[in-house]
Amino acid sequence: MADSGGGLPERAKIAGLPRNLALRILSTLVILPPVIALLVLGGWYFAALVALLAGCMAWEWSRIVDGSDDRRVAQLAAGAAVAVVAISGLLEPMFLLGLLVGGTVIVLAAAIVTRNPRPVWMMGGFPVAIVPCLAAIFLRDGEALEGLLLLFWLVVSVVATDIGAYVAGRTIGGPRLAPRISPNKTWAGLIGGMVSSAVAGGVFGVSVQGADWTTLSAVGAVIAVVAQAGDLLESMFKRRFAVKDSGTLIPGHGGVLDRLDGHITVISVMAAIVMVSGQTPLLW
Repeated sequence: MADSGGGLPERAKIAGLPRNLALRILSTLVILPPVIALLVLGGWYFAALVALLAGCMAWEWSRIVDGSDDRRVAQLAAGAAVAVVAISGLLEPMFLLGLLVGGTVIVLAAAIVTRNPRPVWMMGGFPVAIVPCLAAIFLRDGEALEGLLLLFWLVVSVVATDIGAYVAGRTIGGPRLAPRISPNKTWAGLIGGMVSSAVAGGVFGVSVQGADWTTLSAVGAVIAVVAQAGDLLESMFKRRFAVKDSGTLIPGHGGVLDRLDGHITVISVMAAIVMVSGQTPLLW
């Protein structure tokens, strides 16, 4: 991750820890409590949080893709993303789908009108930002306890994947997973992430009444693969446009897209599974 500390070298330390790791821990400690509070409250509180994240992701995507100094399309995409996600709870699914398609077309048209050099890429950021946020609101299901438990499990699984992959990758190393996309990722890291997420799923299954710990453990391993795929997709996107981080909003992490890449794919895939099956994995 690129150094963003005004000239301090990457090897500099804070409180005895590598600077980047220390910043990650500090930013997490600051951000996590309000995020957990809004997740627990659900309803409009959670929708407001997710709408803000949608706007941040749409903005970051647009700024990465944009080859000019004109920020009008980025502002349009971010504002529209916030608006659509914020009012999604009031809309019927088909009307919401129409807004998603219409907003995507409007961003494309705006990019063409402003002579943006990459209009199709600019258009792509709108659904990338909105779909996972709508999926999160769908899974949270208002103020329902079941929705809270499901989202909490997914978030914990992705975090466990990141930790397991980091530890296994650093301690074991070995063959690279996708050297042309993300040189630091290894097969050992992927397996470590799968094991860690499976353990988290098993613990969660034991803790939640009615859940089967063996099922959640198996699904947890699959979640790790999906999360790593999301990480690689974001890395591929950033490599395409020669950027290190999607933004600088979160010290030690980079941007919102950097922080949520694995969550985006996991939540989107899980929402699709729940919609098709009509049942949460907590009851499988």
